[in-house]
Amino acid sequence: MIFSPKQNQDRFLTKEGEFGIIKTKIKSVQAMGRFYMGHFYPKLAFYRIWQAIRWRLGQRVAAPELEFGDEESFAEFYDSRVTDCAFLSDPYHYEYPRAKWILDRVHGGKLLEVGCGNGGMTRLLAPKVDQIVALDVSGPSLRELEKLGLQNVKIVKGLVEHYEPECLFEWIVLSEVIEHVRQPAQIIRRCFNLLAPGGTLLITTPHGHWESDEHLHEFDLVTFSRLLTLPEAETVKFGYLRDRDNRRRWLVGELTASVSPAAPLPDRRQIAKERKQRLH
Repeated sequence: MIFSPKQNQDRFLTKEGEFGIIKTKIKSVQAMGRFYMGHFYPKLAFYRIWQAIRWRLGQRVAAPELEFGDEESFAEFYDSRVTDCAFLSDPYHYEYPRAKWILDRVHGGKLLEVGCGNGGMTRLLAPKVDQIVALDVSGPSLRELEKLGLQNVKIVKGLVEHYEPECLFEWIVLSEVIEHVRQPAQIIRRCFNLLAPGGTLLITTPHGHWESDEHLHEFDLVTFSRLLTLPEAETVKFGYLRDRDNRRRWLVGELTASVSPAAPLPDRRQIAKERKQRLH
């Protein structure tokens, strides 16, 4: 097919590749910038333009409030998004295997749920444990959770990075969270440090690409496993979790804290020194 110069200029993909996209689409990018300047956070206007370019190149793009904003804009973003997760209790819903994977492992003790939202998972966990601390940054979501009247659930608003608990936890659930945060490795380490001796951190995250402007990261099994390899952990397990259609929909991980500190490994230099002393 032969295109005229004007048609070539307007095409989404050009023979010049990525540079051609940038040159031919600069006017639409500028228009996007003007739109976002008037309708969203002015201080994020530059990043909106940069995201528009990345989107044209087929790269992953999330909401700029999450990618570049401060904690205030992060909280405001999730204040405007309250998702009803009651479907987690529906055995016929494609997300049910994720909830079941967590519920099959949790029993008794104190549990911290990071990113609890409006309580879709919390209501299922409450009968399984003695006490839950439900942590989330979204005020409207937490108000929906409060309406459930769960007696053994303490609701806390904030980020786990700043949360100072009154106790350590036998269980910490980090389900569908790490793809939403800028520093997933730091969040995992922070949660692991809040485990009681012998406690378990349970993690789920989407496998591969899910179309969502809330996702800052995409993981495969290799990149996910790297996040879980904490030297302090006694055991580390990870793998795929399939949905009802037999697709590897999620990546799941399980980290267990040591019951007691491990004894140090033998020091080769010290052994050699002792041998030398015995010879003399």
